[in-house]
Amino acid sequence: MDRVLIIATLGFALVFFIVRQGTRITKERAYEILIAIYTFSCCFTMLYVPIFKVATETEGSFGASLSIWPFYLMSVLLIWIIAREKRWRIRRPNLWLFLIFSAYAAYTLLNPFNPSRGQTVVATFFLISFAVFMYLFTNTFSVKNVVNGIFMGLAATVILHFLLAMCYPVLGMENVVKLYVKEASSRSVERIGANCTMGHPNVLGTYASYYFIFFVATFITAYKRRESLVFAGMSFLVIVLSASRSALLAAFFSLLAVAVLYVLRRYRLMSIQSIFKGIIPLGIIIGLLLSGPLSFLFSNVDDLDEMTTSRLMHYYCGYEIFLDHPIVGVGLNSHLVYLVENSSAVMFEQVFDMSDIYQPEEFMFSNPIHNIWIILIDELGLLGFIPILCFVVWYIATFKQRTRRSRNRYYNILNMSGLGVVCCWLVQGNTDWAPLTPQVLSLSLMFIALSLNRHYAAEVHPEFESVEAARQRLLEMSIEEEQEQQEQPSLSAITP
Repeated sequence: MDRVLIIATLGFALVFFIVRQGTRITKERAYEILIAIYTFSCCFTMLYVPIFKVATETEGSFGASLSIWPFYLMSVLLIWIIAREKRWRIRRPNLWLFLIFSAYAAYTLLNPFNPSRGQTVVATFFLISFAVFMYLFTNTFSVKNVVNGIFMGLAATVILHFLLAMCYPVLGMENVVKLYVKEASSRSVERIGANCTMGHPNVLGTYASYYFIFFVATFITAYKRRESLVFAGMSFLVIVLSASRSALLAAFFSLLAVAVLYVLRRYRLMSIQSIFKGIIPLGIIIGLLLSGPLSFLFSNVDDLDEMTTSRLMHYYCGYEIFLDHPIVGVGLNSHLVYLVENSSAVMFEQVFDMSDIYQPEEFMFSNPIHNIWIILIDELGLLGFIPILCFVVWYIATFKQRTRRSRNRYYNILNMSGLGVVCCWLVQGNTDWAPLTPQVLSLSLMFIALSLNRHYAAEVHPEFESVEAARQRLLEMSIEEEQEQQEQPSLSAITP
C-alpha cells in the first residue's frame, strides 16, 4: 500500500509540474520537469524494488538486497535522450575515477576477512551504478536545467515533509506515521520526532539538512530569493520537528561554513574580518537559538544517558574490529555481520553499565555502528579510509578555488550544497549512520558529483553569471576600451 501511495504522489507531482508550465513546455522545460520528478522521488524510502535477497538476516547500512532504485529507470531515459538528441556526442568518462572505483571494488570483494561478500556486492553495485548514472546525467543536462529541476523537486519534497510533520507530531495525527513507510518509527515516547517519508526521524533530519543548505545557497545567490527564503524556513522547521539533535547541529555547522567560505570568501579563513563578520555573529545567533527556543531538544532529556552509553558501546565495537583488521578492514557493508559473528554482549558488561539500556543485544547486533567514520575505517581499513579522509580535506580546502573558477551562479549553488553535505558528514556522521543509507546517498552524492563537474563551472549564463565572471568581463572591457583610445591618436596622426 505504501508504494502505491508513493506512485500516486509522484503522479500528482508530475501532473502539477506539467500544468504549472502550461503551454510553455519546451525541450529545456521538459528536462527540468524530468529532473524535478527524479529529485522528488529520492525522498521516498520505500521507492525501490528488491530483485535478489542476500542470504543473511543481518543488514548493513546499504541493505541486503540487490534492488532497482529510481536512478536506474532515470538512467534508461538518459540513454534514450543521449541517443536521440545528442547522437552519442558525449564527453569521455574520467579514467582516474574508473580506476579508483575498480580498485575499491576489487580489494573489498577479494578481502579475505570479509564475512559477507553478498552484502559487499549490494553496496558496490549501488555505488558503481550511481556513478554511471551521474556520468549520463551530467552529459545530458546543462547546469541551468539541473538547478531549476532540483529546485522544483526539492520544493515539492519540503512541502510534503512540512505538511506531514505538521500532522505529526504537531497535531498528533498518528495515522500519518506509517503512511509512506509501513514499518516506520517515530522514535521513543520521550523524544517523538517526525519521520514523514523517510521511515525514521534521524534519516529525515539528515535528508532535511541537505535540502536546507540547498535553499540557503539559492537564497544567497539571489536565485528565486523569496521562494528560497520560505523553503529554507520550512526545511529548518522540518529538522526541528524531526527532533534530530545531530541533524540540527550539522545544519548550523553547514550554515556557518557557507557563510565563512562563500559569503566572506574574499577574506582569509581566520582573518579578523571572517571572525568578526561571520563566525562570531553567526555563533551568537546559533547559541541563542540552542539555549532559547531549541533548548528543549538538549535539556531535560530522559534518554540522553542511555543513548550516549549505547553509542559508546557501538564505538567500542568499532575499536575492536579495527584492532582485528586495521589495514584492509572487513569489507564494505559487512561490519555488522562481522560484529554478530565475533562478539557477545558479555564483553560489553565488562566495560559499560548496561542496566539502564533496554535490550542491549538487540540494539548492538541489529543496527550499524552509529558513526559513519568508524564504519568506513572498519569496513575499508586504513587502506581505503585514508584516501576518503584526504578527499574530504581536499574538497573543503579547494572550495574557494572552485568558486573563483565558476562563471555562473548556478554552479555556485551546487558547490555550496556539496560543501553543506560534507559538513553534515563531519558533524552528524559522528553520531549516526543515516548518511550511509541509499535514500540519503542518492541526494548527497548527487550534490558532491555535480559540484565537482568543471564543465558546469565553465558554462556561461549571462543572466546569472558569477561575481568573479562579472569582474573578469568588466576588466576585459576596460582593457579593450583603453586599447581603442590608444589606437585613435595614432590614426589621427597618420591622417593628413
